[in-house]
Amino acid sequence: MSQLNTLFTVIFNTVAPIFLIIGVTILLGRYRTLDVRTLSRIAIYLFSPALILTNISQSGLGTDELSHILLAAIAVCIVMAVLGSLIARWLGYDRALASSFALAAFIMNSVNFGLPYIEFAFGAEGLETAVPFTVGQALVAYTVGTYVASRGKSGVGTAVRNVVAIPMPYAFALALWLNATGNSLPGPIMQASRVLAQGIIPATLVILGLQLSKAQLNGRWRPILMATFTRFIIGAGAAFGIALLFGLQGMTRQVFIMEASMPAGILSGVLSTEFGGDPEFAAAVILVTTVVSALFLSGLLLILT
Repeated sequence: MSQLNTLFTVIFNTVAPIFLIIGVTILLGRYRTLDVRTLSRIAIYLFSPALILTNISQSGLGTDELSHILLAAIAVCIVMAVLGSLIARWLGYDRALASSFALAAFIMNSVNFGLPYIEFAFGAEGLETAVPFTVGQALVAYTVGTYVASRGKSGVGTAVRNVVAIPMPYAFALALWLNATGNSLPGPIMQASRVLAQGIIPATLVILGLQLSKAQLNGRWRPILMATFTRFIIGAGAAFGIALLFGLQGMTRQVFIMEASMPAGILSGVLSTEFGGDPEFAAAVILVTTVVSALFLSGLLLILT
């Protein structure tokens, strides 16, 4: 009974706030003309690098276990990116749809959905594993994700240029250097980064709401359900395999698998909007996987614990 109460608490405190913000934004988007692309660019070029710079530069993590979690997160994302692309090609999707399908396969909502879920389920100790996972996942999402999204309407050359222009890898490299050397940026810069970092979660949720306000689901249930199956079933299977390959044990293994099995990340919609994927499809997959995750993650948690 106590486990069920905990699961209900996780669902209530994680899903309800997300849907409240999304619902209000959907209403706003239906009655007011808002430019979602401008907000998505702000999230990519300001909020996201500020979040990485603030968190990583001041993190105390640096053990062998951290390296294993980081590399394992990168590995599971790359595996899912390859599988998502192959499945989309096998199903004969057009370039824009295939791009967003692949993004949904390997960009999971490990931050604003995953971190609260992990904290409720495993406590503060679980977060120590979840944080390095999000770093590895974000690194792949902003580099490989930008390339995959750009293929939706652009050639390889344009896709590569878009990857190079993304500030997240540079912020990540700078933050790692600051963390390793003990140096810090001037106070005003760090304070500005902290302020900007606080905008990433509300911004991405608002972007999703605006996308959903214009989403067209007619005739698209088959690819949406296939993307949901890929994100959860194939994603969880890949996570079990990668955890075994990297020798993850105990709570580290449990948290890793849970994080890798989160619903499709809002960033997949942001990248689809910015670089030429299918943002309406991406938004629909994010919505459906978020709803389904309440049941799927609860069952997965019971299996792991």
